[in-house]
This record gives sequence, C-alpha cells and structure tokens, in this order.
Amino acid sequence: MRNCCLLHVLCFLGAAVLPAANPKAQKALREGLRYESAGQWKEAEKAYSEAIQSDPDDGPAYQHRAKLRYSLNDYAHAIEDADQLVRLEPGSAEAYQLRGDVYRKLPNLRSALADYNRAIELKLDSPAIYNSRAAAHAGLGENAEAIADYTTGIKLRLDDPLPIKERGNIYAAMGRYRDAIDDYDQSISLKPDYLDAYLDRGFAWGQIGDFRRAVGDFDAVLKVRPKDAKASTLRGAAYLKLDQNEKAIADFSEGLKITPNDPYLYLARAAALARVERHAEALSDREQAVKLRPDLAEAYLARGGSYHQLGQHDQGLADRTKAIELQPDLPEAWFARGSAYYLLGDLAKARADLAEAVHLRPSYQEAIDVLKKTDQKLAESKKSEPAVTAQVTPLPAPEPPAPPQPAVTTPPEPVRTHAAAREPVNIHPPPAEPVKPKPAAAPPVVAKSSVSAEEHDRLGRALTASGKYPEAIAELSEAVRLKPDFSRAFNARGYAYLLKRDYQHAVADFDEAIRLDPNYANAYRNRSVTRKALGDVTGAAADLQKAR
Repeated sequence: MRNCCLLHVLCFLGAAVLPAANPKAQKALREGLRYESAGQWKEAEKAYSEAIQSDPDDGPAYQHRAKLRYSLNDYAHAIEDADQLVRLEPGSAEAYQLRGDVYRKLPNLRSALADYNRAIELKLDSPAIYNSRAAAHAGLGENAEAIADYTTGIKLRLDDPLPIKERGNIYAAMGRYRDAIDDYDQSISLKPDYLDAYLDRGFAWGQIGDFRRAVGDFDAVLKVRPKDAKASTLRGAAYLKLDQNEKAIADFSEGLKITPNDPYLYLARAAALARVERHAEALSDREQAVKLRPDLAEAYLARGGSYHQLGQHDQGLADRTKAIELQPDLPEAWFARGSAYYLLGDLAKARADLAEAVHLRPSYQEAIDVLKKTDQKLAESKKSEPAVTAQVTPLPAPEPPAPPQPAVTTPPEPVRTHAAAREPVNIHPPPAEPVKPKPAAAPPVVAKSSVSAEEHDRLGRALTASGKYPEAIAELSEAVRLKPDFSRAFNARGYAYLLKRDYQHAVADFDEAIRLDPNYANAYRNRSVTRKALGDVTGAAADLQKAR
C-alpha cells in the first residue's frame, strides 16, 4: 500500500510538470518515474530518452535523466542533459544546482562554483546549495569561503552531522585540529555510529600528539569495519609513535592484506620490524617496496639502511647511490651515504657527500655536525699540513621540489562518495631511518638546544624526504603554530600533503604560503601541480606562469 501511494505521488508530480501539448512525451516520462521508483534504472533511462525524442524541449525529461545518470556515475552524459536543462530553463535555480553537482563530480570545480553562485542569486536558500558550494570551495583550497558556507548550511539544518564533519575537515586542512575535533565531536553526538567522523577525529588526535585517543577512535572504526585499510594504517602509525611496535606490525600487516601493493606500508612495517631487531624481515619488506616502486628514492634509502645493519655495506652504499641518482636534491640521501662513508673510514668521500647535504639544506644540523667531525678527523690525519676544509656556502633555504607532473595528475578515488565529502587523507606511515652499519660507532646524537619553529620546520622537511608524512605534517604544523607567518613551513607542509595525494590540504597550505609571500615561486610551482591534479588546468597554468 505504501509503494502504491508513493507511485501516485510520483505520477502527480510528473503530471504537474509535463507539457500537456505532447501526450506521448508525458506518458514516457511517467513510465520513467515508475521504473525509477522500482529501481529499474536502464528502463527508466530508456523511458526518459523516449520522452526527449518525442519532445526535444521537454525540460523535466532532461532533468530526470540527468539525475539518473548522475546517480549511476555517468557524469559525461549527465552534464549534457544538465546543459540542455539550463538552456530550456535559464531561470531555474534547481537547474543550475543540478549542473553544479555534476560539474563537481567531473571534477570541474570552477564551473561548479559558478553554477552554485547562480543558483543562490536566483534565491535558492537551502542547506544543500550552501553545503555543495562549500565543498567546491574546499576542493579549490578556499578554506575561509568553505567554512562560511558550511556554517550557513549547518544553521539552516542543525541536525545534519555531515556538513559539521566536513567543516571539521576544513579546520583540519588548516591545521586547526582543536576546532576540527569540536566539529567531529558534534557530528558524532548527532550520529553515534558515524564511523567516518571517528576516522577523521582519530587523525586529528594524532596531529596534536594524543595518540592514545587516536587509537581509541581507530578501534571504533575497526570494530565495525575490520577491513578498513586506512584505519589499520593510521592505528599502526599511532602505535609506532607509542612505541608499541608489535601492535604496529600487526596493523600494518593487516593493511597489506587489504592493499598489498602499497610500498609505503611495506616501508612502515619495516620501520617497526627494525625497532624490534627483526632486521632480515625489515630488509625483505624494503626489498618489496623497491620492487613495487623502483623509482622511489626513499625505498632505496631505507633498504640501504637494512643492508648496513646486516653488515652488507657494498649493497648499502649502492642503494644510497641509487637514491641520489633518483632524487639528487634529496639531502637525506647524501647525508646517509656520507654517514656510511664516515663510519667505514672513507673520510674524503664522506666529506664530499656531507658537504652536498649541507649545500642542499644549510639548516641540516645532523649533517653539519657530522661534517665538522669529518673535518676534525681529516685535520688530525694531516697535522703536518694546514687543514683544508672546503667552505660550505650558505644558500637560501631550499624548498621541496615540485614532483614530476605525471605522478600526480590523476587524483586517487575517494573513500567516501557523498557529494559534500572531501577527499580522504591518505596517510602513509613512515619508513625507517637509514640504519647505521655495525662495525663502527655511530656519531653522537646532538641534543636540540631549543624547540623553535625553525627546528620543527627542519625536522618536518627531513621526515618528508624520508617518507614519514604523518610525522612530517605534525612537525610542520607545530612550526606554523609557533610562527603563524612562517611561509616556508606552510609550503613544506603542503608538499608533504601533496606527496600523499591529499590535494585539498595541500592547496590550502600553498594558498597560505603565497598569501604570506606573494613572490614565493616554489609555492606557485607546487600549487600548480596540485591544481592540475584537481582538474583545474587553467589555475595550474596560471600558477606555473607566476613561478617563472
């Protein structure tokens, strides 16, 4: 009886919008509505097409077929129908809203934003239009505008947890993790089983260093979704920070069952294995990472550390040389090989590599310290001659290079498909630090004299270069907290997000870096790559031009 009533309502609505001049088109549209209500999608699409064939100016038929195609992810054809609808009904706010929704899925965010603006100009005042426009702003990295629109949408409907969570995601993208947690708390209070909110809140807890609460939120997700690779990976990273290495190994292993071709997960598990002295297994994981990504410098860097740990120094040096060949501007690779040469007693080669590491990053304190020790030993070995030490010329602080465009031109598929959802943060846990060889004593660890913004920035960049993106982002977030006008740290954090293809967070940080320093060429280059990945080809080209 209930289905029958629904059918009568659909028929009534169809009759209200059908053009009476074409009974054949009217009948086909009614049939389409009946098929759609019964879940018979192909039949419904066919009926709508028959209505359009009978009357090419039938706006409602285009509208219903566009919505159907949108729900079936056939965005290319849905946009054609939406264009026809706007042509036929240029004064319809709903027509612009529908086309904006399709544009956002393509994705063509600038066109989506233009359509949402037009719908609002035509007096559409609903939670959906503001939440949709907020999502478009968020995708373009326009965080302030996104927050304003989400806030309006939330006020129009206070009991909807989704826009509250999405606003929390924007706060997280801006590094405002406490504000993000407040929103996640509110969304969970409205929907206690909102697992995506638990997942995002767990990430936010991790960013402020509360790893125990992070584990609690990931536990809640995995209790219901035990095959959630992201939750397993994030919990493993949190366990690693808590020094619960066996639990970290178990979570990374579970993640690999679900996503067996993720090289970063192998590097993460290897880091945990190395901590518990399971060096042969760590080497095996790093070998798998190299096999999966033979172009990944960090994989060779990590595997070289395992080789040195096992006393296979020739292989260790070869891997670190390969890392340098793949990414010659990676100071950690030069430092790792230089440190190995130092420990093996080849001071001349050690000095050359360490000097290059400092050249690439003048603030690289570990490299500076070992370089000084190398110079001291060289001087001691040539007491009869003046110590000749090549001067390391200070250079402007280096920036993370924009990655090769082919590597990031296609964004990954989102985990959540709701129209207002942001792309998920794909956090890869860290690979191991390069392991020092056994035969010689390691140089002393120099304690940090202070925990300044600059120190957090330096650590964050080093962690990024080693593939430790969650830790890098945490360090760089602390840098900008301590120094809110630190444009280099915003750019570095954006680069870390970019490497793990979290484009919304990346764009937000590059925007802030450019706002603070409008002549920041490297930030423009990085934002160009990110915008291209988001489908904003025009914006990417404009940024690339500004970087020159």
